[in-house]
Amino acid sequence: MFTRRGDTGETDTGSRKRVTKASAIIEVEGHIDSVNSFLGLAWSKCLWDDIRKDLAMVQEDLFVIGEELTAEGKKRVLADERLQWMEKRTLELKGEAGKIKLFILPGGSEIAALLHVCRTQSRLLERTVVHAKEDIEIKPLILSYLNRLSSLLFMHSVVANRRLGVEERIWSINREF
Repeated sequence: MFTRRGDTGETDTGSRKRVTKASAIIEVEGHIDSVNSFLGLAWSKCLWDDIRKDLAMVQEDLFVIGEELTAEGKKRVLADERLQWMEKRTLELKGEAGKIKLFILPGGSEIAALLHVCRTQSRLLERTVVHAKEDIEIKPLILSYLNRLSSLLFMHSVVANRRLGVEERIWSINREF
């Protein structure tokens, strides 16, 4: 569908405010969409119901965050419980993963590699939101949630490789190929 209203390089926010497509809030909205799309791809490739459920919950949370930011808090807002869930779930996955050697090279299985892409995209979203703080109000809970998101996705990738029996590749400066 198209309206032609964006043909001049402007668009509407969730609160019906007209802004340039280069504005901080639209940049954040675009990165939320990007992360959500990669999460959807990971969800479609994932073999395990528990991780699929996590990814779906994060997708829902990102929609809430997007609505909270673009509608200036006039609609749904992220609940504190969502951050608590994420921290608890990350620790559960860490328990399953066991000892992790740093630094893991992204990859291994296809799903782990894809989860690493989700992780890096979530970091890009986080940096975009931090940058947007100069122009729009960002609640600390949103920043905390986005900061934890990359940890959750990292643990998903490690657990995915473990469940598949794929050994992680560890970065070593002295490695010979």
